[in-house]
This record gives sequence, structure tokens and C-alpha cells, in this order.
Amino acid sequence: MKISFFSAGLLGAVFLIATILPAEAKRVAPKLVEPVVIDYVRYTAPNEPDQIGEVVASDVGSGREIWRKRIYRIFVNPFMEEDIQWVFITSLVQRNHMLIVTNERGKRFTLDPKTRRVTKGK
Repeated sequence: MKISFFSAGLLGAVFLIATILPAEAKRVAPKLVEPVVIDYVRYTAPNEPDQIGEVVASDVGSGREIWRKRIYRIFVNPFMEEDIQWVFITSLVQRNHMLIVTNERGKRFTLDPKTRRVTKGK
């Protein structure tokens, strides 16, 4: 059986793509982040794929959402598996009436609950 130059090239390209692209890359679910309460407001990190990098402020008494703030954004490469690119929040900590947010890459952000201003690296 003869293989044409085109067939051999196509077969080589398919093999190359199959070895470069990850197969079914699935990540484990992010760990639950403990909520933080400051001045009767509960701050949580939903850690859902459509809410990556968000903090939600809710009234402690009613549980009703007051506001939400995007702390950071991730940019997804369309040529890679989406779920392996997600970067979730791993911890929320109160310090001097500020909220310290840390993500899976170890990056830290400070959220001022009064102004909702976010600063990096503090």
C-alpha cells in the first residue's frame, strides 16, 4: 500500500497536535474559602467558573447580597483547556478593617470594604 505525500503529512500533523494538546485536562474543585465578617457584613468568595476572582458582600442578618466586586481577572487562551487556566481565590483574611484576598497563584490583593477599592500586593 502506497501512502501519498499528502496523506503522510496529514497523518504527521494529526500526531503532532495530539501530542501537544492536553487530553481531557480536568482540575479538582477549588477548596471552600472561609467567609470573613467585618462590621455585620459577610464577605465570601463564590469560586464558581463564572465568578472567578469575585468577592461578594452580604448582610449577616438577612443573607441578602449587598454588592460584589471583581478583585482580578484571568484571560483564557482559547487554544488550551479552559479549566486548567482558572485561578480561584484561596483565602480571605481581615486585617485592620481591610480584606486580604489571596489566589491560587499566591497573588495578594487588598480590598477596602468601605470604598471597594482594590490594590495589588499588600
